[in-house]
Amino acid sequence: MQFLRTPAGDEVAVMQAQEVLVLEVALSRYVLERPNSNLAVRMLADASRVNEEREARMENAAQVDPG
Repeated sequence: MQFLRTPAGDEVAVMQAQEVLVLEVALSRYVLERPNSNLAVRMLADASRVNEEREARMENAAQVDPG
């Protein structure tokens, strides 16, 4: 995982697909054990959304370029 700072001063985490999956699994377990953790629930929703968007992009790319 790498952290990049944007010109606006925000930080962005850049992760490989495997790292996103590990993060999603870890957050899922944390939320199962602590369902009242609003921050963890929001983080899990964001991680899941990002992973689903990545998978959709990969599927679209595979359909456009089958070779």
